[in-house]
Amino acid sequence: MVEHRYSEGSTREAEKAHVSRMGNTDGLMSKPFLSGGSLSVEIAQVEIAIFSAMVGCLPVGPGSLVLDLGSGPCWVSDWLRKLKYRTCSMDICFDMLRFGLRRMGPGSWACVADMAAIPLSDNSVDAVVCHAALHHVPDWRSAIAEVYRVLRPGGVFVVQEPGRGHSKQSESIAQMDQFGVLEQDMPPGLLVKACRAAGFSRAIVRPVAELSHGLIRVLPPYAFFRDAPRLFIHKNIRRLLVSIVERLLNLWAPIHLVVAMKGTPYVDSSRPDVMVARFRSIDFRTELNPACPTPIRVSVHNTGLTRWLAEACDDSGLGRVRLGVSRLDENRKIVDLDFLRLSLPHDVNPGETVELSGEVPPLAMTGRAVIRLDMVSEGVCWFSDKGSRPVYLDVQVREQAGDGGCVCR
Repeated sequence: MVEHRYSEGSTREAEKAHVSRMGNTDGLMSKPFLSGGSLSVEIAQVEIAIFSAMVGCLPVGPGSLVLDLGSGPCWVSDWLRKLKYRTCSMDICFDMLRFGLRRMGPGSWACVADMAAIPLSDNSVDAVVCHAALHHVPDWRSAIAEVYRVLRPGGVFVVQEPGRGHSKQSESIAQMDQFGVLEQDMPPGLLVKACRAAGFSRAIVRPVAELSHGLIRVLPPYAFFRDAPRLFIHKNIRRLLVSIVERLLNLWAPIHLVVAMKGTPYVDSSRPDVMVARFRSIDFRTELNPACPTPIRVSVHNTGLTRWLAEACDDSGLGRVRLGVSRLDENRKIVDLDFLRLSLPHDVNPGETVELSGEVPPLAMTGRAVIRLDMVSEGVCWFSDKGSRPVYLDVQVREQAGDGGCVCR
């Protein structure tokens, strides 16, 4: 057996020249699917399962910025973009990124850089994913420290690497012999310790399996028993069962993810979990002038499991939470569903309360009417569609004696 000795510089140069030494590059454009040089359905199935599990561990939703670390031909970035995430693809090999840019098309963002020196600002990305690339890096602990630096508070690092025995496999030995690249064993326990040493508040091991049905997404430990006891009990029982299943799977599952968290990774309203709003106080007159706007002030408490975004992550507006004011007739039939929107002054985390104020436009009619208040995540759902209770305000609209114009308080 040949003993492989590498210097850090020679390994980097080998990675940069990897594509130029490949005989057939068809698989770079088709990965993870089949090509003339790689006819393995099993490998494609594994890659797809890993991608699905990685996305399942992202608390953030479409529009969020995800750094694809060691992206290679950018197939992970391409699929994330199809799910409407914004991505930055990063690899040390320029030729790899050229394939990726062709694959993703106009508007894609990529950079040639070493993982141990990520050219991004502190706290600048919402999540980082790394699929089977970190084990090629000699100074991989420095790369993890860089990931921690560029992640925003509440961000997550999702990484999948080959485990114990990888460097001794025949395919790995062939890669080292032919291309001079570095192949290392990187079991999940080693990654967990390195992530914690880099400053991550929590790092866990998750098996790649299809038995969890979406229940293993990274969620913080909520404790809102006083506000929503049934929700508290239901969610924690489900998490207990999933935790038991995870630990059993960890005993035999051959492929694992490591998910490291920088603070508390709240699920946001662009890809929500439970969306529940409780209206604590409402200041609104019940007698309205048909030609006069009416002030409204409400206090709303987030009793769900989702961070309400005050602004969307991109121009689509998807996931932006606002107070929706709808106009109904006296029989509670909708006259104008989108009568008024009031914006949040800031993001609202689970357990927090926010104050909203504005003016309801004139109803331009007389008689009885109903004003409905409900929170809405734009492009996603009205909260009442997910079980939250809206508020109905019965009002009387009539000309008020002595009005010489609109004098609204």
